[in-house]
Amino acid sequence: MAFRGDGEVSRCAGENRVRELGETGGRNISVPRYLKGFDKVNSPRFKEILGCAFVVYGVDPIRVLCEAGVGRRGDERLLEVLIRDMDSVRLVDLGFDPGCFQCSKRRIVCDNTEPACIKCQKKGIECSGSGRIRFSNGVAQRGKLKGCSIPVADVSPESAFETQRQAAAAAAAPRTIRWKADQSRDARRKSVKRRENIGERGVATRATEYNNDAPTQEGTSSPSAVEGNQVILACPRDQLADTREHTQLIINEADPIDEAVEEVVAIERAVDLAIAPVSNSPGPIHPWIAPLSPQARMLMSHFADQVAPVMVVLDNVSNGYRDVFLPLACEDELLRTAIGVVASQHLALYNPSFQSAADEGRAVIISRLRRDSLEASPDRVFNLSTWATLIVLLVGETITGSSEYSHLLQTLMCLIQNVGQIAPSAARDFLTQQSHMFEFLGQPLLGEAHGVQALRLPLDHYLDWTYYDLPSDSEYHNLLHLSRMAFIKASQIYLGRVTSTRDQWDLLEELKQLVSQIDPDQMGSHALVWVCFIASADSRDPEHRRFFVDRMNRVFKKTKFHNISAGMQCLPAIWSQQDSGRWTQNISKLAPTLIM
Repeated sequence: MAFRGDGEVSRCAGENRVRELGETGGRNISVPRYLKGFDKVNSPRFKEILGCAFVVYGVDPIRVLCEAGVGRRGDERLLEVLIRDMDSVRLVDLGFDPGCFQCSKRRIVCDNTEPACIKCQKKGIECSGSGRIRFSNGVAQRGKLKGCSIPVADVSPESAFETQRQAAAAAAAPRTIRWKADQSRDARRKSVKRRENIGERGVATRATEYNNDAPTQEGTSSPSAVEGNQVILACPRDQLADTREHTQLIINEADPIDEAVEEVVAIERAVDLAIAPVSNSPGPIHPWIAPLSPQARMLMSHFADQVAPVMVVLDNVSNGYRDVFLPLACEDELLRTAIGVVASQHLALYNPSFQSAADEGRAVIISRLRRDSLEASPDRVFNLSTWATLIVLLVGETITGSSEYSHLLQTLMCLIQNVGQIAPSAARDFLTQQSHMFEFLGQPLLGEAHGVQALRLPLDHYLDWTYYDLPSDSEYHNLLHLSRMAFIKASQIYLGRVTSTRDQWDLLEELKQLVSQIDPDQMGSHALVWVCFIASADSRDPEHRRFFVDRMNRVFKKTKFHNISAGMQCLPAIWSQQDSGRWTQNISKLAPTLIM
């Protein structure tokens, strides 16, 4: 394309505005003064390239290259390549700001006003602003794909992920590599025919270096021929013109290697060759979360970062609230809504504007669970979705310090007795462990009958959530052991108070020594809130009370969960009734909060 000099080109050169006219044909373009002394500047081909740059880009790239010191080499071929690939050159990096796209197309100097330049405003056109980053509603703004949207398969996420796993397994299957001489006579004959066809079409396989603008259409042959189980990777001719032999790699996925490779063939310039096969079948698609709104993503991210770490002992080892619940929430609307509600409840601690949305969402979820329990079939009630939703809602009760946790906890215990039909999985194992945690820590706060029923069972049955698959030399072994011993000692204190009214100073002192071995700032120390509450509620010694309340207060300063502050506020009322009876008798009224 040559420069058609029927227009006027304006550009800024320092403080002076230079106007130049190009004559028709592009070969008689007047050379600006700042290009004097440029090698080969008078060659016709160079002037034609210069004219093309004016028409296509609306700027003078030669001037930019000269000012950047690129063009002083006088290499006309280099300038041609640079101008042709100007899309990959950032003019701003070369010292030239092209301004907005509209002024560039109109071939005028943009004033670079943000967000819209004044010249576009005066002209009454929409200004895209400075820079070259623009967004399109479809695949492309021009060309054959103009107006086309990104296709999204209308399939369920389960089938899409299953297809992806199958494709990944097929791609990971071991494949044998052998040289051209090892293939059979029929295969060599087919290879010759394929090379001839490729040569006639002039197809280059250098990673489609010069064909990035042309989209691949259905029916077009790729540089790599695919037949049966064999894939032949052909190299570009211009890259192998100076070699004696054209080396080809043949990958056979079905037949084993018959003979060992006796000679290593050196492939020159292997780094520059793009030898990746192009398959006609679609490759594996990475999972993506298409249906989620930005608000849902934000709430799930907040849940994963701020709420999930508090609900497990060791967050840096494994966390099912993040690794199990979030993938399930991407496929289940009920669980996703519950996670959003709990995240909103946590955000409401810092911004009260989230509270109304959290309350409304919680009411909607509870109404749906109640309706399903009355009308839906058992498989719609006793499933992973309902199970995980109840767990998440109980997490929300610990954030708000609500006194309505007892209904959710009793519903959870009822559901656990009817989940036998759920298939074993990692999700079920995690839900079982978390259910044991809520049963173990929640039932003693419902009353003596519930507490005795839970704490008289083998404690290993309820403390499975404190076990992690750790290496033998892990530093967390001692922490987990001390935590389990503290839970067992606190359980003994609770059962001792249910059966008698005597002072349990010795047990409380032993528990204090156990807890003292765990640093308050150490990971996992936040899991001892229930232990400290039981001990402080039964303490008569002011030193014991001060120690355990101080540990609870430290955890509250880190987590901000209101169930901890509610528990500390209940302690004076509990201490006031120690002389008149057992505090475990009225614990559900004195401390109507899930303290854990």
